[in-house]
Order: sequence, then C-alpha cells, then structure tokens
Amino acid sequence: MKRFFRRSVAALLLSILPFSLSACGKNDVQDTRPTEGVGVATVSAVGDIYLTDEMLADARRPNGSYDFSAQFSDVCASLAVADITIGNFEGNFCGAPYGKSTGSYPDEFAAVLSSVGFNLLQTANSYSIFSGLSGLQRTKTVIEENGMTAVGTYFDSDDRAENPVVIREVNGVRIAFVAFTKGFGGLGLPENAANCVDLLYKDYTTDYSELDTAAIDAVLNTAKQEKPDVIIASLHWGSENIRSADERQEEAADYLFRNGVDVILGSHSHLVGTVEKRTVTLAGGTTKDVVLAYSLGDFCAAGKGACNASLILNLEFTRDHASGTTAITGVSYTPVAAIDRGSKESDRYAVIDIDNALMLYDSNYYDRISADLYQTLLEKRQSLILRLTPDKAP
Repeated sequence: MKRFFRRSVAALLLSILPFSLSACGKNDVQDTRPTEGVGVATVSAVGDIYLTDEMLADARRPNGSYDFSAQFSDVCASLAVADITIGNFEGNFCGAPYGKSTGSYPDEFAAVLSSVGFNLLQTANSYSIFSGLSGLQRTKTVIEENGMTAVGTYFDSDDRAENPVVIREVNGVRIAFVAFTKGFGGLGLPENAANCVDLLYKDYTTDYSELDTAAIDAVLNTAKQEKPDVIIASLHWGSENIRSADERQEEAADYLFRNGVDVILGSHSHLVGTVEKRTVTLAGGTTKDVVLAYSLGDFCAAGKGACNASLILNLEFTRDHASGTTAITGVSYTPVAAIDRGSKESDRYAVIDIDNALMLYDSNYYDRISADLYQTLLEKRQSLILRLTPDKAP
C-alpha cells in the first residue's frame, strides 16, 4: 500500500511537472514489474550524519553504553514515512575513542539510525578510509548488521563485482542508488582498497579537476542493466562551508545527468544549498527534467547552544506501468533542526521537526521548547525557505 507524506510541511520547493525518466538497460534482464495501473514510491534524504562530542557525552550511560534514542525520537515520524530513507554517514564504526576527530562512533548509533527509519547510508565520503580498509569493512558490517545498506563502498573486489549497485523496488517502481565522493581529504586509497570506493575524480588527492568518466560510466552502466525507472546519485562534493556550487560541481552534475542520473543528492558543505529542477538535453536531442540538491546540510550536529537548521528532502515517483514511464510527482521538504535545549534538560541535545515544535508551542505545550528557542526556530525556518527557493526572497 502506498504511504503518503505525513503532511505538507512547507511551500512546494519546485513547480512539479510530470516527466519521463530514463529507464534503459539490457533486454536480457528479467522484468517482473506490473504492466497495468500505476505505482508510487517515496524517497526521503538528509545530508551529513555525524555526532558532536556534546551529543556523545549526553548519550553516554553510567555503564559505558550509549543511548541515542531521545536525541532522534522527535524525527522518527518524519523519516519513517517514506518508503526509502537515505543519508550521508560521515564516520566509521571502529571502536573507541569516539568523536568527530577520530571519525568513529559507537555501534549504538547505527542501531538508532536504523530504528528511526534509515534504510541506506552513503559511505563514499571523506571518512571512507579514515581508519583504513579495516575501518571501511567494519563500518559496512555494522551498518548491514543493523538492517541498512551502505552505498558507494565495497568490502573488496569480489563484493564490488557481486553488489555493484543498490536496487530497491517499491510498488513496481525500481530505483537504483549510487554514491560517489570527490576524495578523502587528500588521502589516497591503500593499494588493497583500490576498488572499494566509488570516486568522482582521477585526481582525487589533489585538485578534483579531472572527472573519472570511465569509473562513473562503469557504475552507471551497471545500474542501467537493472532497468531502473529512476537513478539517484548521492554525491560528497564541493567545499566545506561554501553554500554555492562551483564550476566543477556543475560539470559533474551535467555529466551525471546526461548519462542517466535523474536525482542528485549533495552533501559535504555542511550548509543547505538550493534545490532545483532543470531540463537536460540528452544525446539525440531528447530532453528530461532532473532534480538537483546541491547540499542538504548537517542533519544532526548539535553542539553547545546550537540551533542548526537543515531539511529532510521528500521525493515522490509515480510509474505508469502500461507505458513504463515514470514521473516525479512530489518534491517537498521537512524543516528540521539540531538543537541544544539547555543544561537543565534531560534530553538536552536533539534533532527536532521544526514545524512540529512550532505547532506544539502555539498549542501551549511550552515545556517542549523555550520562548527564545521558539523565536530562533521561526527565524531559521524562514531563512531555510529563502535559501532553498531564492526566487521567493522579497
């Protein structure tokens, strides 16, 4: 049964017009999708997922274990409503010591991400090899042991050959997920990990200027063999703390769109960028509409005194089974914020649904957020709207 978005949480990001998405591949792939009626699938996405040292300390229990449930309980409904939820996991599960500086987080963090609705985690990013090949492998293991799937990294060459792309099918809508990273903060892949991460650039240790088109083509061609209705690419790209896209990002986006990608989900800048729909001309002169989210911001980085706003991007795809064409029939967002409630609160650090928090305060539930935080959330929400849809700015 189709699951709908919980509510319209904000003005529609884009003018939503149905469009056909590419669905090409080898004819010898068995297709068991329906041939009558329509099917609908929903995907939600967030940006960078990592923890501050304050959040880690707040979740630590006297026996040394960690409980993050209170920090994410407010966004469970917002995340779990989609058929598939994906985010960019910036870290590893490699044991103590924990923290942003080591890049390692407790295994309990994976458990809570799964419990609040995440299905896929992008692991092709700056932290892929932060703890070497063994760190990459253990991270994938912990993610998969908690019922999720890592996207963009592989245990070894055999894993890459056997599981080259992540395919999910919902109500007859087949979606291929791929992920690429610009690099690893200047680090080079160890010789024994040469095939373990999908990379955007040949010069990934230096300038990020030469697209690795052969490697990109290999991933996308493998995805196309599965005859997907939609290809979604999660990209760890751009520069930290810079909101606007640069020429290299535009070049990468153009190449990916021309070669089969329908949606790009950007991360790494830690700031929310624009989300736009554009029309791409393909070889032969045909056109298609695509969605590009330059950066979805930081999903859960709450430090002392923080109120960091970002979003859950919600996409809806509808497939006409008779014709085999698929359209994006919904693009919206849920504003969220990673906050510090104050030192007197038992659940001090949390990721909250901004609209829910404002609605509860307006309904006299003053114990949820303070008057000062209420005003800050109003301002953050307005700023977020103008950032995502700059054409609506006064």
